[in-house]
Amino acid sequence: MYRQQQQDPNGWSYSFGYPNLISPVDVSSIRQVATTTTTTTTTTPTTTTTTPAPAIKCGKGPTALPAARSLIGERIAGSAETKANAWPFMVALRKYTNNPEILKKGINYDDFCTGTLISDSKVLLAASCLEKMSLYEMSGVTVAAGITFNKVTFTDVQMTRRISKVVLHSQFNAATYANDIAIITLEYPMALSSTVGPVCLAPASTEIDQYADQSAVILGWAIGTTNYPFSVLGKDTVSISLNSDCKADVNFGKYVTNANMCINSLNAIICDEDVGGPVVVLSSPGIWTQIGINSFIKKGCDSNSLQTRVSAFRAWIDTYSKN
Repeated sequence: MYRQQQQDPNGWSYSFGYPNLISPVDVSSIRQVATTTTTTTTTTPTTTTTTPAPAIKCGKGPTALPAARSLIGERIAGSAETKANAWPFMVALRKYTNNPEILKKGINYDDFCTGTLISDSKVLLAASCLEKMSLYEMSGVTVAAGITFNKVTFTDVQMTRRISKVVLHSQFNAATYANDIAIITLEYPMALSSTVGPVCLAPASTEIDQYADQSAVILGWAIGTTNYPFSVLGKDTVSISLNSDCKADVNFGKYVTNANMCINSLNAIICDEDVGGPVVVLSSPGIWTQIGINSFIKKGCDSNSLQTRVSAFRAWIDTYSKN
């Protein structure tokens, strides 16, 4: 069951319910908030205090930028392989499929888009990941976190969660990719740990070239038409382009606004399944900040891509990450 809530000024909100169903998630793994417990007897008063667990820091990842690749024309699918759980904020959006090419691999799901954890119960992604799906299809989407790979089952997933709510930006335009941003609320929180945790987010800014000429990292699930399902999580070092250079791009220049950014790389090109995923910069050793959300991808995955600039939507993100 689902219901579309009334539109507010900045987003369309969809809520999902699962009456009379037992949730498949492990409730025991949900992160609990520690509380102070006081126990009193008629003889000697006793106070027992539980110390809260330390907060999980955002942006945990490798301590330095990965080396840039020297090969030309690679997708993220062919870029450098990441170590297991090196990027704890990466999640995959998963839906059931009847595609025979996928079924013959022994799995019945399609990892169709990417997102990032921004808290234990919120996922940041592109509105274009979900905009073409019916509400019924959205209600069947699950979010997988803590993904690692092996040659037997292809992927091992620490946790999956269903969706309880989706908010798409109210001014998202599927034709121009304007305001291509969305937030998912999970049915149950993820259990945060050293291998599953949130990304840091760029602070609010109106500066269109805030990160221009800086090095950044793009991340993707390495999906291709001939090697599905995933075999690695790919990464590559790129540079952030000037907004004026983004507007001059022959593929997506007509879509660029002050709320966009783009990357420049001859080495790795993101593809369809990487939409919604992050562009991140190294804020300090081992701490990564998301500055972009993968948005426009040219069909064929043979050129650079357009991103939604996170700092332009920070107020919007803060509003819906708290609701």
